[in-house]
Amino acid sequence: MSEYWSDNNPFFKVNKIEDLSIFINNYSSPCYIYSRKVIADQYNNLRNSLPEKFSIFYAQKSNPNPEILGLLNSLHAGCDTASLGEVKSALDAGFAPDRIMMTGPAKTEKELRFAIQSNLLSVNVESLQELMLIDKICSELGKKQKVLIRINPKFEAGEKNRIIGGMGVSKFGIDIDFIPEVFRQAKSLGNIEIKGIHIFNSSQILDWNRIYLNIKDVIDTAINFSKEHNLEFDLIDAGGGLGIPYSENENFLDTEKLGNNLQDLINNPKYKDFLLRKNIILEPGRFLSGLSGIYLTKVLYTKESCGKKILLTDGGIHHLIRPVLIGQNHPIINLSAALRGAEKSTEYIIAGPLCTSLDEFSGNAVLKEAIPGDILAILNTGAYGYTESMPLFLSHSPATEIFID
Repeated sequence: MSEYWSDNNPFFKVNKIEDLSIFINNYSSPCYIYSRKVIADQYNNLRNSLPEKFSIFYAQKSNPNPEILGLLNSLHAGCDTASLGEVKSALDAGFAPDRIMMTGPAKTEKELRFAIQSNLLSVNVESLQELMLIDKICSELGKKQKVLIRINPKFEAGEKNRIIGGMGVSKFGIDIDFIPEVFRQAKSLGNIEIKGIHIFNSSQILDWNRIYLNIKDVIDTAINFSKEHNLEFDLIDAGGGLGIPYSENENFLDTEKLGNNLQDLINNPKYKDFLLRKNIILEPGRFLSGLSGIYLTKVLYTKESCGKKILLTDGGIHHLIRPVLIGQNHPIINLSAALRGAEKSTEYIIAGPLCTSLDEFSGNAVLKEAIPGDILAILNTGAYGYTESMPLFLSHSPATEIFID
């Protein structure tokens, strides 16, 4: 992988190369730095591209930092949550309960009780047993709960991803063949209001057409079940899956083409009447937060082993596990070498301080020649970064998180 430096990266549109000394002199590694402007730009870009009928709910799991939540709430996003902690974080950040959904395949009774008492927009149900438990809790509390039925469909937007799943065997949702029985039983439950369906079956998709076709399949599924079971849906949750580029040969998602084609779909006579009073929800996480972050780490030592050059850094997978977990390198820049005008590039293994051979950011990073003390920037780490990692491993110090405008 060659050293990645591109004016197309939103973070470094904000911070040009001559300003890199700010990062070297003002911040102590290892740390995450997030740009509020990049997050706002990503949200506004998507919001302005999508038809008005579409609502944007931030998938908090991508980065639950309170500053990010507060910023997206101020931009009028909703919040998709997947635990009691995330629901509380969303409420603390100012999201109104009717702008919060709760999802997850194994919600505890305590989590469901809190969600019901908080009057959330929806609890997205992933099993018939969960639906029965919600009805029981509601009966005890004298309340009704709005739910979306999460479906495990027989289609997906891209290749199966081992993190989010896809069609086939899955712990997420209810197999589509079982959905008619779920709807039949749900109608007999006096404390349940079925508001629509939820399908989240893709991740990290950069092709706008794949996302468009997946949303169309979700809407078609909603139409079929609404007619077959005489249900009036208000909400259709088409999930997330909107990706960001992690390498030079990947393109940015074309949100304009996506939005234009979705508008054509809405105007199509086949869909127009059904969608007239429907709200369609998308749950981007990585798309909103991913490009906003860089992770800074310092080269402590350089060494060579079996002909391979190695950089040993003060940060590791206890702060950023995604490269080894997913098997996908992030773009990496040697900021110090760029400032001193280094020209020669070298291929390195970049490895952290942990006592495990898994602790590598890259096995083949091509960087400007590095020396001890150099600061490396790992790009596009605003999503699935620190909170997805293993900060307590070996009791190393945590990374700090810093916001800039």
